[in-house]
Amino acid sequence: MAVPCDNKPRESFNFNDLLRLALPILWAGIICWLSLTSTPPLIPGVLGWDKLLHAVAYALLSILVAQYLHIYTQSWKTVFYAGCLAILYGGLMEVLQLMMQTGRRAEWWDLVADIIGALAGCVIFRQASVVISQYHARNESDG
Repeated sequence: MAVPCDNKPRESFNFNDLLRLALPILWAGIICWLSLTSTPPLIPGVLGWDKLLHAVAYALLSILVAQYLHIYTQSWKTVFYAGCLAILYGGLMEVLQLMMQTGRRAEWWDLVADIIGALAGCVIFRQASVVISQYHARNESDG
């Protein structure tokens, strides 16, 4: 997770930014494909394997979106928007499962796991950003 040392948002878009945008889009595509194709094996119970996979998938999605948005602004809004986008995407996948009749079922507990994962990803990204910023500040003052 590369963070600019000057804490100023970038104005221009370059090739590296395009690559950073490709990661969340690719991951969202993978989530979509996994959500709308054949049924994965399920472990019974509210907190089964399926829910853990949902949480991890949406945690990673929110981290990747936050990392991209962090290029342009280094504020709490970055994490907030990333979390909101991941949660909305999780809701969209559940609605599509309901509407498309692909053998997948829309479940409230899946959406809850998506939300928990997205929020956990936001917390992880925020904490990592703070640690990285402190590291850069310490190195600038020492050097």
